[in-house]
Amino acid sequence: MEWELLGIILAGMLALTFYTFCIPLLFPVPIQTKNSRESRFDVLRGFAMIGIVMIHIHSYFQFFHPADTFIIHNTLMLSNFARFSVPIFILTSAIFLKIKEGYWISKFKHLVLPYTIFSILGYWIKYNHYTLNEFLIFYVLGKVFTPFYFVPLLLQFYLLFYILNPIMKAGSGRNIILLVSFLINVISNLGFFDTYLPSEYHSISIFNYIFFFVLGINIGKTNQSSSDINQNSKFILSIYFVLSLILILIFSHLFGSDLKNHHTIYPVLFLLFIWQFLNDFNGKVSKVLSYIGNQSLFIFLLHPFIIHFMHSVDPYTFAGPFFGYLFTLILNVGIPILISIIIQKGKFLYQSHRLT
Repeated sequence: MEWELLGIILAGMLALTFYTFCIPLLFPVPIQTKNSRESRFDVLRGFAMIGIVMIHIHSYFQFFHPADTFIIHNTLMLSNFARFSVPIFILTSAIFLKIKEGYWISKFKHLVLPYTIFSILGYWIKYNHYTLNEFLIFYVLGKVFTPFYFVPLLLQFYLLFYILNPIMKAGSGRNIILLVSFLINVISNLGFFDTYLPSEYHSISIFNYIFFFVLGINIGKTNQSSSDINQNSKFILSIYFVLSLILILIFSHLFGSDLKNHHTIYPVLFLLFIWQFLNDFNGKVSKVLSYIGNQSLFIFLLHPFIIHFMHSVDPYTFAGPFFGYLFTLILNVGIPILISIIIQKGKFLYQSHRLT
């Protein structure tokens, strides 16, 4: 709660600064093209996917070395820094959504089916006693592996988009819906809905992330072109972003606070900050992040298996905590990408064989 209130105060200060000095702020606007999708949002998804893995690595280190407070506080700091990940992932998932023929078939084929297969496999690997009732509960709530909660959450948002799309498409009530969604998100983060919702639903509650989804829809339906990047804007956002990182450092090291995924302000500040500097990124770095963003579903579904098996190996085994952290991160991102490349290569060879 303290972090949420600090974020709101920080956002108010930021808005006041931009308003006082009449500085234009560059908001994300997708470049509309028929043949390709906006790659900058894939870069954001790449950041988000790496961040999600970093959050889970903290739990892995904490499992083996809870008494090593210096290392744990540092992995906690990196985990807290990465708390922008799930909101950014939800936001970018909403940007390119469109209601068209085969909307639900596409969601079933590309999300529900892989999720179902990996849930069955994960339940078989992770648990010793099997019951259909337990599996169905875990499946619906995304509890086979902790990160799997994201799929039931996302499916609820796809349904919400199906309902809201006619209103959002018209554009007249779009800003009002965005404001209402922000208020709902803040109220949810402050815990006011907890007593009214079933405890099992808390982890997949759309109220925790609804603002980011509606913001993503708004961004996707924006047709105006972006103005030139203002250097004063970049400078001020840098100051506020560094201030956020200092606060995260304090919360992590002095208080040992494990921040939640669904705080409202920090992910928005991260989005604005990164967006200002995306054009300054090294081309190779952007390509790598974009590729990771494109392969995010493979990483998301497969990396819980990898880190689950890694719980039988002390991370310090990999040349100490620093290299152990780096090696764990590379494995949990790299192995799913390698599997994705093999599968895609196999599909290409199969299709080529059929054509010949």
